[in-house]
Amino acid sequence: MHNLMFTSCYRRNVARIFLFVGLILVAGCSKDDDEISETGDLFYKDALTSASMQQLNGVWAIYEVAFEGKTAGVPANYEECGRDFFQFTTNNVYRDYYHISSYECEKEVQNLSYDLEKGVIKLRNDWGSSEEMVITQLTADKLVFKMKVEIDDDPELEIVSFMARKYSPPNDIDLYSYTFGNELTDENRNEIKYTWQAYDGFYKFDSYEIYRSAAGCSKANAQLVATIKDGAQTSFIDVNPPASQEICYYIKIFNEKGLLGESGLVEFFTKNLRPSQVNFVNAEVQNGEVKLDWEPFEGNYFSHYKIAVRNYDGGSGYAFQEYPVGIIEDREVTSFIDKTPPHLKEPVYAIYAYDIFGNVSSEQYSDKNKWKLSWSHPEVMDFDNIKFATPAPNASEIYFYGRSETGQSQLIKYNYRDHVVTATANKQPEAMTSIHMQVHNSETGNELFFAQGNALAVYDASNLSYKYELKLEGIPFFFDFAYLGNGIFSFTNSTDIYTFKRTNGSMELISQKSHFTTHFGNTAYHLLPLKNGEILVGHYQEPKSYKFSIDAQGKISDGQLVNIPITSRPQKTTLYSPNQNYVINLLENKLFSTLNFDVQETFETPYFPSGISRDGNLILGSNNDPQENISTESIHEKKARIYNLTTNKVTTVETKGYPHLIFENHLGQIISISSGFKREDLESTAPKPDIFVEILEF
Repeated sequence: MHNLMFTSCYRRNVARIFLFVGLILVAGCSKDDDEISETGDLFYKDALTSASMQQLNGVWAIYEVAFEGKTAGVPANYEECGRDFFQFTTNNVYRDYYHISSYECEKEVQNLSYDLEKGVIKLRNDWGSSEEMVITQLTADKLVFKMKVEIDDDPELEIVSFMARKYSPPNDIDLYSYTFGNELTDENRNEIKYTWQAYDGFYKFDSYEIYRSAAGCSKANAQLVATIKDGAQTSFIDVNPPASQEICYYIKIFNEKGLLGESGLVEFFTKNLRPSQVNFVNAEVQNGEVKLDWEPFEGNYFSHYKIAVRNYDGGSGYAFQEYPVGIIEDREVTSFIDKTPPHLKEPVYAIYAYDIFGNVSSEQYSDKNKWKLSWSHPEVMDFDNIKFATPAPNASEIYFYGRSETGQSQLIKYNYRDHVVTATANKQPEAMTSIHMQVHNSETGNELFFAQGNALAVYDASNLSYKYELKLEGIPFFFDFAYLGNGIFSFTNSTDIYTFKRTNGSMELISQKSHFTTHFGNTAYHLLPLKNGEILVGHYQEPKSYKFSIDAQGKISDGQLVNIPITSRPQKTTLYSPNQNYVINLLENKLFSTLNFDVQETFETPYFPSGISRDGNLILGSNNDPQENISTESIHEKKARIYNLTTNKVTTVETKGYPHLIFENHLGQIISISSGFKREDLESTAPKPDIFVEILEF
């Protein structure tokens, strides 16, 4: 009866003693270290103080249990599955394995840490709770130990002894394959790396096998890519993967008994990789060319270097642009010469490393892969933008009015042959205006006229010294002006056209006529002098223009609507050829005859004309849309388009920059005011000065 009772107690408390220990530990029923025992405590009596971890190392199973001098055998819970067992390792790991079902002999495992001191094993969980085992016998195949166990409802713990022997389970439980996964951190973003928990089982380790599937993520087409014989190795880096966007891997784990387990397929998305950054060593200018040197790429999956130039030192912003200037596919090549550096003040060069997956090493915000040159082409002018550009009629010079890099407005005369500023206005215009400045040669000399309120500021065109203002009495404001010769000037506002006679520094009203009766809420009224004393008044929103006649004394006559719309995307720029007798409608690219006012011709290219030749036979422009938002992807191109009215053929001319204003000079040369980087037009701002003048090879 006693044995039956003992057996019943055993089945309740002993056969699952390690589950019981685990549960009381997790529940927090720990014993404070300060309360271990007093001298002479029976629990610690007979402790085998010479026991070592090397002796404990291995797998054990309980065969007998003893309590109050009675001993009973411990059978397996499920005969078909073998015994429950436990394991000590030499690295302080204790594992308890117990079957919870006969179906496929399902097991559960509890992992604890342990210490051994003077024959006492202290088991601990992750929360610091502990339980003790006292070793009384320990040989190569036998372990006898004591534990305190709750035998009945009495809260007093009883001392129970257990006899265990070395045990060889059917095979390890696979505790490892499920830990297989990729590792991607800031420190290793340039490698495909997988890690797993090292094999630490009962049997001798054999190998890890790593398989890779690059097509469809299937084990059916996976290939063995690595066999690892070192059981302590817990990582794998694929140094030669295929150039795929998705690659899958799995692991097989083998011990001396064969295959222990294999993981499922674990995906790796290569778009998450970042190649190692490449750093510049030096950049210098040699004879107008830029020589770049950098450190060689260190990392995996190299594809090529890309050298680029941009207009921002770091980061990006409005009108940010970056363009490649070289591709190098040899990792060991670490220098490059840009033979055609951009026309940009202080260009910024950047170098990027690309991997075989298309990933790039660094973005614009990096400071290590870029180099700002304190240099620019001598022809790049110090303008952030240009409001007005007026070519000199008989010299290789252009008058510019715009804003400098420092934000100051400047009126200058520039020699584009020698790339020098030949004059700067000693008095800058004070009032902003949309009326283009003009240069005219008259009996008072060669002068530049700049609209200021209801007056014209007059400058000596040779040196831009300020002379005086020509004030208009009786006109509070005007929207455009034209010089007609013989000291006669014409002005217009939204309702009337006027003529004034100039005498040195004074202006006298001569004549006045009304024109449009519809008025628009802007200042885009435009005057266009024609031959034979005729003049047009137009507006880009009016379908027709008014034609007036003005005699040599300035008297205005006639005044009729003619079928010539002066449309130029609200800019006061109209192309007129007195030799060919046409006006170009710049919105529709139509030529209107100034003789009969009919459409003379329609052309497609250039899409955006900006000038004509002196004889009117060539229409000069580009296909770059001035209203397109600018970015690196904008379709602007470094090409001028020249349409010949006689042959009806278009010639494309390669340019150094992006052309904005093209004209023919007094020498018959085709001149382009261009920008080194894309911009909407000359009036738009840019991060750095890049405007220059080039002579086209035409």
